[in-house]
Amino acid sequence: MRRLLYSVGVTAGLLGVTVLAGAAPAAAAASTPQAACGAGYSVLESKTVGYDKSTDASAGRVYLLYNASNGYNCVVTMHINGYVGFGAQTEAGILVEGESWKRDKAEYSYYAGPVYVYAANKCVKYTGGIQYYDNGIFWGSYTSGFGHCG
Repeated sequence: MRRLLYSVGVTAGLLGVTVLAGAAPAAAAASTPQAACGAGYSVLESKTVGYDKSTDASAGRVYLLYNASNGYNCVVTMHINGYVGFGAQTEAGILVEGESWKRDKAEYSYYAGPVYVYAANKCVKYTGGIQYYDNGIFWGSYTSGFGHCG
């Protein structure tokens, strides 16, 4: 009986080591909007969202970026200040004039997006938002008008 228990214990232990050894490390979160969107993207505009009065700081910042070499825009809403690493509903979205919104909205700890659209020679509108806490749960967002018609 002891031998059976020992054998089961060793087998379980080896399985655990195998599972742990096969687990991939979590991907590191991008720390800049350029890192989130990728090489070649430059920030065109950004706005803060979700002002937390208790900490006197914004919870997020939405960025609109453009890659002149491929004609794509990218939108990312990044957590900032005390919200980095803190799970909250976060949204990034973009609209090309005459088309439908493309959005990414879910609970994230670092950023929503990147959301990409091809928009060479077209106007875009972008949006971003974040859930924040200030003696309650609130939603702070920004939506631009159409612009950046490059």
